[in-house]
Amino acid sequence: MMPSPSVTPSVVTPPVSVRKLARWHVSMISVGGVIGAGLFVGTSATIAAAGPAVLLAYLGAGTIVWMVMLLLGELAIQHKGRGSFVTHVASVLGWRSGFVTGWSYAFLWIVTGAAQAVAGGMILDELFSIPPLTGSIGLVAFALLMNALPVRVYGESEAALSLLKLATLTLFIGLGALWMFESPAALERVHSNLFGHGGMFPRGMWAVPAVIPMIVQTFTGCEIAFVASVESENPERNIREIVTRLPFLVLLFYLGSVLVVLCLRPWTEVVPGHSPFLLVMRYLNIPFAEMATIMMTLLAVLSCLNSSKYVVSRVLRELSDLGCAPPTLARSSRFGVPVAAVALTAGLEILIILTAAWSPSSVYTILLGASGTLILFAYLMASISCLRLETPSKKRRISLLAMLSSVVMLALFLVIPCFPDTRVDGAFAFGFIALALCVSTLIRTRLPGSIIRSDLC
Repeated sequence: MMPSPSVTPSVVTPPVSVRKLARWHVSMISVGGVIGAGLFVGTSATIAAAGPAVLLAYLGAGTIVWMVMLLLGELAIQHKGRGSFVTHVASVLGWRSGFVTGWSYAFLWIVTGAAQAVAGGMILDELFSIPPLTGSIGLVAFALLMNALPVRVYGESEAALSLLKLATLTLFIGLGALWMFESPAALERVHSNLFGHGGMFPRGMWAVPAVIPMIVQTFTGCEIAFVASVESENPERNIREIVTRLPFLVLLFYLGSVLVVLCLRPWTEVVPGHSPFLLVMRYLNIPFAEMATIMMTLLAVLSCLNSSKYVVSRVLRELSDLGCAPPTLARSSRFGVPVAAVALTAGLEILIILTAAWSPSSVYTILLGASGTLILFAYLMASISCLRLETPSKKRRISLLAMLSSVVMLALFLVIPCFPDTRVDGAFAFGFIALALCVSTLIRTRLPGSIIRSDLC
């Protein structure tokens, strides 16, 4: 299962003719995946679970993601920008590890995309009385068309959506800061909101580490930069410049937004499942606050859905090239778009949307929770790959960082089933990984050797 760890030079890279993404496209596609409904609504759950101490949890989670990004960057640079981390895991740990990691990662983004579409369908129902199921499928179809465009056009459109989200968040944080420093009385209210409702740790000290796994899951998407960089004009240079900046950019907007919410309103007023952004904008008497929040969330949902379809289709193409998926999924249009993989992604998202309509409180909820757990597994495999990577240029600090990251990811991954609220989610995630491992074993033993890349066996 795990051959001698070394960098395999024969990893799949799109032809130069289809490398049309600039560095800022890569960054914005990644931002599109990170900033979705999880920020505009999902932060309510973390605030309610930890109170003001959630700020420390965001710092901790941001540090973990930054650490993983450094390791993913090291893997990408050692492979000279060829392939995403799925290919890197396969080349270092072996074909079977690449199979399990790749399909787990694809699955989590399929479920994430479907979840964004479900949220968008509910918003369209509220705005235009469109049935939620119809609206959700319509959003998937729109994202399908967007992803079928030439990659440069897709990159421009997704960058525009992401910039709109960042501009909106900047405005929100700016308005909050103006209110906070408006007068001494405003500063007193800020102090009261932060410390006057049970102190900094109203849920206890253990609430901080308890919500870190949840926050790490909401940061899922930073690693899309390493998938998108394969189609950029200078992958290796882009990776070097993005790897340290992107996590800080994401943390800045998440932490800044949550800080504004906590400073302007007591954490006790935040209700899980309800947007804390709307709570703040109503308090500030911003005209059309509800409509603005709804449109802001819809924009984030559409952008995240776009990014999810992009990353799944590219990972499926890589899996096909590695012999981990049917060869059809590697076929690309004349624009370099893996159309079969994009279509399959849309079909699977619709299947999960139908599951949400059929069983919103059981099967769909479990799928959503399990998908969040799987990102920790993907990060764990990437960390182990970097730890086992043997190259002349590997630095001691990278080895130490890889060891620390592996321990942290394993701890987070194993602790999830220990909490009653996430026990079923964790069990399903473990079950999916076990199933993928069984399927990979079956393929190795039953299918011809030509199916699997010989350099990864």
